[in-house]
Amino acid sequence: MTSIRTVLALLLLGLPAPAADLEQLQRSLLRHGFTIDVRHPPGQAYGRFISAEKRLEISPLVQELGITRPVLLHEAVHAAQSCPHGSLTLIGVQRSVDPAVASRIRYLLSNHYKPNSAAVEQEAFVIQSQPDAEQLIITALDQRCSP
Repeated sequence: MTSIRTVLALLLLGLPAPAADLEQLQRSLLRHGFTIDVRHPPGQAYGRFISAEKRLEISPLVQELGITRPVLLHEAVHAAQSCPHGSLTLIGVQRSVDPAVASRIRYLLSNHYKPNSAAVEQEAFVIQSQPDAEQLIITALDQRCSP
């Protein structure tokens, strides 16, 4: 059952009608007990995952900036990484990325993340860059998280 808050989140994220894969991902997150809130995370982040609350926060600015998909995918990876015990651990998805994407990921990790979170952040960036990212995350949620 979809809550009013969830419907509002979907509307505010401004997902286009053909975004069936993102809608399926959002339903999977909800089915596994996660919530999605549209609100400004602290600082300059466009999204964040709060493991203790099983909550994804997505900035309302992502729609205007055209980055809804990558931000939602990134935070959804962290949700899957948080299962089954609440601490982020690698899912184990190993995919190659375009050299330009790999370079950008290295830059982001070096300049915006703490070294102790580099592995889970790198995995989130790699997964979000995949054309089948939604399905990869849904599979990880189904395998790692209890409904």
